[in-house]
Amino acid sequence: MKVLVDIGNSRTKYQVEGAEQPVAVTIANNLIEQAWLEEHWGNAKQVVVSSVKRGSLLDLVANWASSVNVHLTFVNSEKMRFGITNSYEQPELLGVDRWLSMIGGASKYPNTGLIIVDAGTATTLDVLDENGKHLGGWILSGIDLMLKQLGEHTSKVKYDISNEASIGFGQNTSECVNNAAWASTVSLIEAGIKQAQSEFAISQCILLGGNAEKLSSLIQYDNVIVDQTLIFEGLKRY
Repeated sequence: MKVLVDIGNSRTKYQVEGAEQPVAVTIANNLIEQAWLEEHWGNAKQVVVSSVKRGSLLDLVANWASSVNVHLTFVNSEKMRFGITNSYEQPELLGVDRWLSMIGGASKYPNTGLIIVDAGTATTLDVLDENGKHLGGWILSGIDLMLKQLGEHTSKVKYDISNEASIGFGQNTSECVNNAAWASTVSLIEAGIKQAQSEFAISQCILLGGNAEKLSSLIQYDNVIVDQTLIFEGLKRY
């Protein structure tokens, strides 16, 4: 049994490789303790972990794995692996979630020019050509973060945060603020597609993350898909 683990700032997602119907399970980080690890991962032969930061949870997993003789792999971003070439001069500074998404994207959609967008706390965009070369990317505040920051740093702009996704012109302050956050994110993605197409053939724009579904209906590009499996597909390769 091989467990694939993606540790975020507040939640952890994991998936058991080889299950008949692999499903990503989400748990709050503060609920993970020794007894939980033994109950849920006790049959594992290997655990592969990516994490956005170091901390006590990684130490807990490492100590548990050592105590029960489970092979543990911590994934870090690299210069080159599995046919993917990282564009960063200091490859370890590329977020491991972005690195794994590119590995997973190239694995699921081989020999294909890709735009990979992770729309979560931050919205990240990475460009991968058909040969697995990372051409770079962009990082923008995520939609929820944009809305929160504007409220915290302005005194006269009063608005309510909406769950509606729209890029239409607002007819009141709340609509103006909310729709601008979606419009700026959509514009980033469409500009990334246009710029990448000027350099090589892009076949697919892949979206993942919490706002992926809503964004997919707003982007003016034919080949947009939502695929939330890319990070796990990347973890499978390790």
